[in-house]
Amino acid sequence: GYTYKTVTIGTQEWMVENLRTTKYSDGTSIPNVTSNSDWKSLSTGAWCHYDNDSSQYDATYGKLYNWYAVETGKLCPTGWHVPTDAEWTVLTDYLAANGHSGREGTALKATSGWNYVGNGTDDYGFLGLPGGYRYGDGGFYGIGSYGTWWSSSQYEYGENDAWTRSLYPDLDDLGRYNGIKNYGFS
Repeated sequence: GYTYKTVTIGTQEWMVENLRTTKYSDGTSIPNVTSNSDWKSLSTGAWCHYDNDSSQYDATYGKLYNWYAVETGKLCPTGWHVPTDAEWTVLTDYLAANGHSGREGTALKATSGWNYVGNGTDDYGFLGLPGGYRYGDGGFYGIGSYGTWWSSSQYEYGENDAWTRSLYPDLDDLGRYNGIKNYGFS
């Protein structure tokens, strides 16, 4: 029931906002897991707000999801999907080829909202924001400093990981990392 703003970068259309859904595209509810011990033991899809605080974080940063919610293929609204690792690479390759080589992350980061000297130039209207993340043990870290987004691609070197992309306040690139599946990312 929510309409997301989008932007076209090269040949791809991207949401400008982080997901904030509580239901899969088929209408099934996604559990909101607030307990650290419950989050730690999950092997099924779940979401949370940073610090379990919807009033402070939902409107700006959306929700954090574990990878089990991503792997259902139903996390995004009908007609949309969590990008694959290859689709993230198409984005970074486009940015590099269009004057942002080594500074792809800066071109995607919002012009405000980052701690320290982390603001970007937001050259394409992507509005990359630092929504932080949730550790596998349930603890939270990095609001205002780190923005990490899942891909829908499993990490080929470990069955407990999937590919992610990350923005950091003191780095100019869009980092490619393996994320542990029970972490919560945007």
